[in-house]
Amino acid sequence: MGTRRLLSLDVAATAGVEPTEEALLSAAIDLEMLGVEPAHIEQRQVGFWMQERLPDGQTVSVPAQAEILPDPQGRIKLTWLAPRSASAARRVNLELADRVNGKALPFPGVQVLPDANERVWVSHDNRNLLGYCYSGQYRKPFFYPVRGPSGRSVTRLGHPRDFGGGHDHHRSLWIEHENVNDVSFETEHLHFYAGTDSPLVGIGRIAHDRFLRQEDGPVYARLEMALDWVSHEGDVLLNEIRRVRVYPLAGGEQLIDFDLTFQPQVEQVTFGQSTFGILAARVAHPLEVLRGGGRILNARGALNEEGVHRQTAEWCDYAGPISPDETNGIAVLGHPENIHHPHRWHVRDDGWMCAAPFARHAKTIHGGETLSIRFRVFVHDGDHASRIAVRYAEFAQPATVSVSEGEGG
Repeated sequence: MGTRRLLSLDVAATAGVEPTEEALLSAAIDLEMLGVEPAHIEQRQVGFWMQERLPDGQTVSVPAQAEILPDPQGRIKLTWLAPRSASAARRVNLELADRVNGKALPFPGVQVLPDANERVWVSHDNRNLLGYCYSGQYRKPFFYPVRGPSGRSVTRLGHPRDFGGGHDHHRSLWIEHENVNDVSFETEHLHFYAGTDSPLVGIGRIAHDRFLRQEDGPVYARLEMALDWVSHEGDVLLNEIRRVRVYPLAGGEQLIDFDLTFQPQVEQVTFGQSTFGILAARVAHPLEVLRGGGRILNARGALNEEGVHRQTAEWCDYAGPISPDETNGIAVLGHPENIHHPHRWHVRDDGWMCAAPFARHAKTIHGGETLSIRFRVFVHDGDHASRIAVRYAEFAQPATVSVSEGEGG
């Protein structure tokens, strides 16, 4: 393995952010500093533990997960969930584990489990957290169920009172857009636009092409897939690379990161101005404002459809009673590097929520260009805005980490 080095990592506090139950932290580290080869990471011959002394004097050890970064500097990204601390600033020591020195590698407890009928699960400790359904019988893939801390899904399939099928494309949690080159990748019923001035000429489909990666890990599971946005005439307008990471948290909560990269396959592609798309959710019936006991809240403190619909905000949350004595919710956080951030939101008291970066402006990208959009979904217990704000701060302004080293054995 080469010369081993003992590394310490100092995590700076993010201004104005109180410690969370678990802080999601990451650091880029040169493999040369570690004395580890890239193949050792890919083949899982080596693992990583983060050791931290808490204010009460207790020393805890938590697993870290390594990902090789696509840069020429030979770096890896280490990610770990730090325990709650009295301060967001902290020092941790990095401990390497491998089969040679007898130190047990962290167990990959977050796993991708293929299932029948073109679906995979992300599971943690024998509990299925998230399903990805990519069957060709649907016009676009979707994620269902999205389990909250109660064990029940915070999302549902379809509108609970639409028996005519007008909302049958509302499948839990999904990626869409109403108008891409005048083709709808949102609704599946073009006749609803008859007699209007809509420019839409057809209904497209988002086709799952193949998986690029399915990765288990001690901290998160990773899915990467290639998808084609195909017009009603069979032309591929866009290629999409969809990267999804699922981080289980304490108490059954979870973070789901979406990293979407779009590349035109025709001369140019325009995402038309619309509040339908890009990331949409249909929440579970009891979470509704209209006929459930729920509420919609955005980062600016506005409430429900009256206050949140078409308004600008950094994040939006839909929460309510998932059972008689439990409240769960689903918050969507937009990354500050996204186009038109902070963007507007399309929400309805009847259980609909959509992050809409193109609500005010269209966007055209040309062949050879790419467009990237990132979201984080926080599936949580309770309805406390302060906890969502902390998770947003982690996402928008990750804590800086400095690395120091000393010779080891």
